[in-house]
Amino acid sequence: MNSEQFLTSTIRPVLEDMGMYSKSAEKVLLMTACHESGGFRYRAQVGGPARSYFQIEPNTLDDLYENYLSYRPERRELVDSYLPDDMDRKEALEESDDYACAVARMIYARVPEALPVEDDTEAMADYCKQYWNTELGKATPEKYLVDYYRYKPPGYD
Repeated sequence: MNSEQFLTSTIRPVLEDMGMYSKSAEKVLLMTACHESGGFRYRAQVGGPARSYFQIEPNTLDDLYENYLSYRPERRELVDSYLPDDMDRKEALEESDDYACAVARMIYARVPEALPVEDDTEAMADYCKQYWNTELGKATPEKYLVDYYRYKPPGYD
C-alpha cells in the first residue's frame, strides 16, 4: 500500500460515501495516515496497542463509541456500516481500512474546532498534533509536515 492507493481506494471513497467529503477532511486524514503509519508500513503500533494506518488505540475507539457515537445514532450507524460482519471493532481497526477511515473521520468530527482550510498545510499539521496526537504524544507539527511531504502522492496538495 502507498499513499496514492490509500487516498484513492479508501480515504476519498469513504468520505464521499459518508457524505463527509471535503478537501480539508481528505487532507487531514491523509496527513494523519502518512505520519502515523510511517509511510504506510505499519498497521499495528510497534510495541503498543494502536491499530490501522491511523494508529487508533482501542481506548480511543471505545471512548468514541461511549461518549460521542452513543449520542449520535445516525453517525454510529454510518460508522458501523463499514464494520465487517465477521469482525469485532478492534479487529476491524487493523483489518478494514474503510472502517478505520470512518472511525478516524468521526474522531476528527467530534473536535469542536473546524478543520483548517485545505491550503494551509502548516495549520493542518498543528491540528493533527493537537487533536490526534495530543500534548502528551511524541509527535510534533513539524514531524507531521515532514511525513506528509515525504509520503503524500506525487503532485498532491
